[in-house]
Amino acid sequence: MNKILGNLLFLMSAPIFALSTASVNQTWFYPGDQIILTLSSDGDKVSFPSLNNISGSPVLYTSNSQKISIVNNKRSKQSSKSYIFKPAKSLSIPAYTLMVDGDKQSTRAIEIMLKKPSQAKAGDDYILQMKADKQTFFLGDEINLKVIFKEKKSLTSNSPVSIAMPEVKDLLFIKNQKSTQSTDDNYNIHTLSYRLSADNFGTFNIPSAVASIGNQNNNIFGDFSTTKIKKIHSNPLTLTVKPLPDALRVFGDFNIKASIDKTQATQGKAVNLTVAIHGKGNFEDIQKFSLDIEGTTIYSDEAEFSYNQWQQKFAIVGGQDFVIPSFEFNYFDKITQSKKRIATKPISIQIKSEKGVQKLIKKIDKKPSNINDNAPTNNLKYYYLLLGIAIGTFISILFVVLKNKQPSKDRSLVNQIKLARGDKALFDLLLPLNMLSLETVLQQLEANIYKNAQHKIRKKDIINAIKFEHKIN
Repeated sequence: MNKILGNLLFLMSAPIFALSTASVNQTWFYPGDQIILTLSSDGDKVSFPSLNNISGSPVLYTSNSQKISIVNNKRSKQSSKSYIFKPAKSLSIPAYTLMVDGDKQSTRAIEIMLKKPSQAKAGDDYILQMKADKQTFFLGDEINLKVIFKEKKSLTSNSPVSIAMPEVKDLLFIKNQKSTQSTDDNYNIHTLSYRLSADNFGTFNIPSAVASIGNQNNNIFGDFSTTKIKKIHSNPLTLTVKPLPDALRVFGDFNIKASIDKTQATQGKAVNLTVAIHGKGNFEDIQKFSLDIEGTTIYSDEAEFSYNQWQQKFAIVGGQDFVIPSFEFNYFDKITQSKKRIATKPISIQIKSEKGVQKLIKKIDKKPSNINDNAPTNNLKYYYLLLGIAIGTFISILFVVLKNKQPSKDRSLVNQIKLARGDKALFDLLLPLNMLSLETVLQQLEANIYKNAQHKIRKKDIINAIKFEHKIN
């Protein structure tokens, strides 16, 4: 008996600590609602758990707050931490452990329940509806979706309204910038327009959109608190997205064109080709073309696309005449709702040999005008002697010119290299030279032009290599 009485006296004399608590802003919720879990405790030093998720639902963000009060000259401090998450189903929030002034304290578990929202009906103060112009469409196509909010004309309050669209995997909602306003006998009507597309095929269940009427703010302590907010829900929608037939990937309305910068080129010079597809559709799913032409070297850029155009560029270097073949493109036509094939026409390219030094051959098919047929034979010989000297002098001059021709050409090439602007111009100058010493430079230039490399090219090294090559030859 004395032992029990002693224990009671000890408990009465010991300080009383407030238990740590857990609370939620609501114990039931609709799809898309955010739940606020708040953990609180009294103490000078409180450590809260670090939570990434709550029963499998990711924590979206957190907030900390403190409240200090003084009653009868006694000071107390309450620390709180709020966790915001968006559950998708009913769940149990587990108990959590807090460290309070060096001691462990645990909260209690909380059950929260998902409720199926009731749809607004005719005659209600507020009505929210979702309408789609098609219930079934092909992958790659778009449909128009309208969200219609109705407010009774008789309401005097002017509360702000925000509408939250549902999130559905593989569906993309693109909002038009402008909304429209209209009226009927009983309601003011606001209409939001969306374009909806799918990244996959199948049946999609779109939950209700939610309209929140009222304000939501943080109080001065940083807690999450709300004024009286009214929420209304729209009807859900079920959409079917069908795969394209014949394993097609692209849907829309297109035309195709192949263009070149020239139909004739010198050996070693590139012909630039651009294949462009214009129109409307899912350009991002168009595969790039591959091109193979016998007797040519082909360089290809990566494909580029915008909202209304797709294009791919090629550079083709040929040693003889060649034909660029037709490019074919298959897609599902939006207008005819069937498979369609479009193609370019083949393009013939003529390759000209690079001009070399040609010897001038002068043919004398008549006698000089100053020779007299009746002149004596000695005079005729004299004239022939002068003619021989003239021909010999001409041949000597021609020999010197031909001998010095290549260095002059070298000097011209050096000047062209010095004046070349950009890697592409330099590449076109060096490619026809077919010099082993320039092979590495050509590879670096090619990488700079077609692969976005950043090799530093020194023109001085190129010029020295060319001079050394001709010196040996």
